[in-house]
Amino acid sequence: MNNFPKKVFITESLILQNPVMVASGTFGFDGYGSGVPNGFNYSSLGAIVMKSTTLLPRSGNPTPRFYHSEHWSINSIGIENPGIDAVLNKYVPFWKDWQVPIILSIAGESIEEYVQIARKTEGVIGIAALELNISCPNVENGMEIGQDPSMTKKLIETLKKEINIPIIVKLSPNVTDIRPIALAAEEGGANALTLTNTLFGMTLNKNTGKSVLGTVGGGISGFALKPIALAMVWKTYQVVDIPIIGAGGISNTNDALEYMHAGAIAFQIGVANYANPRLPIDILKGLDRYCNRNRITDYQMITGISHDM
Repeated sequence: MNNFPKKVFITESLILQNPVMVASGTFGFDGYGSGVPNGFNYSSLGAIVMKSTTLLPRSGNPTPRFYHSEHWSINSIGIENPGIDAVLNKYVPFWKDWQVPIILSIAGESIEEYVQIARKTEGVIGIAALELNISCPNVENGMEIGQDPSMTKKLIETLKKEINIPIIVKLSPNVTDIRPIALAAEEGGANALTLTNTLFGMTLNKNTGKSVLGTVGGGISGFALKPIALAMVWKTYQVVDIPIIGAGGISNTNDALEYMHAGAIAFQIGVANYANPRLPIDILKGLDRYCNRNRITDYQMITGISHDM
């Protein structure tokens, strides 16, 4: 691979060497990087988003938590995690030596909880940015902030007064119109947006008539989410001026390019990592070939080109 396309600028302090990112909760067995295959050159990626972390430990939802279909997956993890203090003590000492930006996803049930978590990350070497999970569909109150423009704006405004670390806001597809919420996030001071989180849904066991999950429903991801998330990237690109990171159903280079053509400056690979942990590297190689073949010297050259129609 060559490096002639220019780097991806999210903020002055958050610069990615390419647009390929790993989505929250899908890096390694635990979402924090354990069990990554030997020889996985993660330092060649643009960034890695670590699993959503809460103020206190969470045991997560009842099992089973995953169900995979041919064209989609549904999960109800419930943000199982050891809590921010354990993450800072156990994982961050390793991240600080990695040659790739590490973005920590954080989740709270109130603005004050987000503030408490964010304060603990301020100035910590090894965390390049925070991604605010205000859009989780499988925990109580997980989507409340992300479905309300005024609450979204207030949360980000409050955090910007408390911390200097870049803030990326992950928005929900479980809304009628994502644009007012995206605009509210931008007005509140968000440095970038991730579009989108999973879409709430359910599926039943044909024999029992009961949910296949330990909960009634969960978050839909995979191929079925892609057309929905892609349209939201396209719409949002028309109304905001901050960078957009696309996410949802990316399983090959063409999927990733669609997100960039719709307006994303970078993209995250999520559930497909479970089937092929090396997929981000494969997509990066495909993107490099595409750039070579089409003489792309700046990723901005292909960002949003669908809007020229």
